[in-house]
Amino acid sequence: MSRGAAGRGGDAETAESGETEMTGSGDVEAARPAGREPAWRGLGMGGAALALVAMVYAHLAAGGAVSPMSGLISDYALAEGTAWALVGGTLALAAGCLWTAYGLARTDPSGSAAARVLLVGGALGLLLTASFPTDAAPAVVSITGEIHRWAAAVVFTALPCAGWLLGRRGRDTALLTVSAASVALLAAFLAAHPGSLTADLIGGPDYYGLLERLLLLAEIALVFLAARGAGVQDGQGVVRPLLQRPAGAGPLRPGVAVPAQPGPDGRQRPREPIGLGSV
Repeated sequence: MSRGAAGRGGDAETAESGETEMTGSGDVEAARPAGREPAWRGLGMGGAALALVAMVYAHLAAGGAVSPMSGLISDYALAEGTAWALVGGTLALAAGCLWTAYGLARTDPSGSAAARVLLVGGALGLLLTASFPTDAAPAVVSITGEIHRWAAAVVFTALPCAGWLLGRRGRDTALLTVSAASVALLAAFLAAHPGSLTADLIGGPDYYGLLERLLLLAEIALVFLAARGAGVQDGQGVVRPLLQRPAGAGPLRPGVAVPAQPGPDGRQRPREPIGLGSV
């Protein structure tokens, strides 16, 4: 093999190794084969789906013991036949929030910080509602009931805010719509809840349980959509590393030569190509 051919072969190997190093330093999600979804996305969506199944089962198994119009969902935790389903569904939804936050930390660590904090806060609120059951209607008289009430308030406010932030960042119309619907349902639920200033004026005690069920359904859908679209930004897919070279780019050592410049002794320096390979 001639010296020139050997030099060209070395340049090609250098280009290939340099390109491999730069690609290898990129995001793991960017190198994932097409069509293969990460495990955390399926776990986040599965947690929300399992929470929906558990809520439906609790309503069917209760057999009318809790009114779907005026009874709160937390009342299902006070019955032996439905307590395990409600607690399990709550824990599944909390896991879905945490897996979604984990996926955002992998794909968008800087831009999703606020949404991740809200998702983790919502997950902690769900864990508290499962650990501290509410009191039987109509009033909250124990410390566990108060913890349950305020933890639920954190869940119902943190998740819509997280969904709205993620929807705007990813331009996800469905997530934005569900987040806005959650806020509207929360406002209606608070206005109709017994004890509020407007409850008696709008007949809230007759249907505030239905509003809570619609609100919980919207938040389950919110977590599902957030997990499905985690890592999607501005319609461009997951974040790509800054130094990753696009497919089809030319070699790292382009044949662009600089003009010969005279040295200190008046002699011309040899021409060197401009590019990453010359550094």
